[in-house]
Amino acid sequence: MALLATATNLLYLYFSNGDYFFPDSATYLGPARNLLHGLGFVSEPGLPETLRTPGYPLFLLPFLAITNSAVPVLVVQHLMNVALTIAIYVVVARMTRVRSAALIAGVIFAIDTPAIHYANKVLTETPFTVLLFIVFLMALRLAKAPRLSLVAATGLLAGALVLVRPVAIVYFAVLAVVLARDLRLRGTAVLLVSGALLPFAWGSWNRIQTGVATITTISGANMLEHRAGGALAIFDDYEFRTALADRQSELQELADEEIAKREHVADADDVAPALRGRYYGEIGRRIALQHPMGLILLTIRGLFVNLFDSDWDAMAVVSRLPESIVELSLNAWTAAVFAFACTGAVALFRIDRRFAILLVATVGYYLLISAGGEAEARFRVPVAPMIAIAAAAGLQHAFRRE
Repeated sequence: MALLATATNLLYLYFSNGDYFFPDSATYLGPARNLLHGLGFVSEPGLPETLRTPGYPLFLLPFLAITNSAVPVLVVQHLMNVALTIAIYVVVARMTRVRSAALIAGVIFAIDTPAIHYANKVLTETPFTVLLFIVFLMALRLAKAPRLSLVAATGLLAGALVLVRPVAIVYFAVLAVVLARDLRLRGTAVLLVSGALLPFAWGSWNRIQTGVATITTISGANMLEHRAGGALAIFDDYEFRTALADRQSELQELADEEIAKREHVADADDVAPALRGRYYGEIGRRIALQHPMGLILLTIRGLFVNLFDSDWDAMAVVSRLPESIVELSLNAWTAAVFAFACTGAVALFRIDRRFAILLVATVGYYLLISAGGEAEARFRVPVAPMIAIAAAAGLQHAFRRE
């Protein structure tokens, strides 16, 4: 199983087309290089970086100190996938005492196309997935041994998730709700306070630097472009991606005009990025809430995309099979994994109720929070280990019934 994960990940790295960068990659590499050169966490000299949080740039720092090549970063990320495969096997083996279920879970993750593909990019997905799985396991431990020291450590690590990917902004609160009965009032309070500590500290630091208390300005841009824009585009009578791009352009122009007017400047670009991001969030929320049905339909569409986008075209790059066969096979596999995961979640509920609730809450949180116009297979990667565990439980349950 570990050999399978090593083979799938490193062979993909070897045979891929050498495109190791996503449009987002530059926004992590820039601040990391500035840190390396002693300029601080800035997007350019004198301009604090507020688009990205410091977690992934700090991860990149030692690699950039040694080489400008992205390959060492990707090798480590692929090996992280191998480590996750082994961890999944151990967790399932200990929980079920069934070796076959553990092997199935490990294999499902080892051949997961989005997990392999995004480990091959200079992006946050893989390190974040590793950190999230550690937090998930710590939370499971809390249900059985809610020591305050472990509660605080879990909360702090859940807060650290936010500094890698801000999408984790309230995951610590989800953990607090799920574990409230086990932690009781005092433990729940400790988890909430420790979970909020690092995000609050980072937001406060940004306030000192920019005058705006923000974790990241990308949240404002997402609200405007992917929520408000998506809520409008969902009703347009042509292809969604094209409609979304049109609506984004329209809303960007509208928002920039409003910002320039409210700030009494000639152009919105004259406004500091942090303040502009706050305006984008405010304007985006206002527009999105004016179209509640569009927002609901957008979320449903985004959830389906996050669940069923197989990322088949990434595998077609390294496959000699016809693209139609790759697409059909991976789409069918993704749908089958989801179906077995649903069955497995029910089966796990009968074995360990707290485990099943935490797993479903974690998967549901991360899939729903990114279920906007930006939805794609990439946003399923952080919860791929949990889905693999649930799918293995579903397959095992199906075999037993036979």
